Amino acid sequence: ILTTTVHNRSLCSVAVPVPRYTVNDYGTVVVNITVDPGGNVINAEIGRGTNTPNTALRNEALRAAKNTKFNAIASPNNQQGTITYKFNLN
Repeated sequence: ILTTTVHNRSLCSVAVPVPRYTVNDYGTVVVNITVDPGGNVINAEIGRGTNTPNTALRNEALRAAKNTKFNAIASPNNQQGTITYKFNLN
């Protein structure tokens, strides 16, 4: 399950990477992101609300977030937001 919050942005349907993981664990990973005007995630870090210490889940959420693409906007400013990944048991 994926939830995003970036003001006035939508996800590009062709660039929404699904996290891959092979560990038998579950939890929520919140990733704080910075998105440039072109829709590229230029920074990603683990955020508040993450409830799993599992490094594999955290790293996979970061990888997926960094490869997510949003729509481009005319503003010259970067935007902040979050992506929340809910991992279930494999």
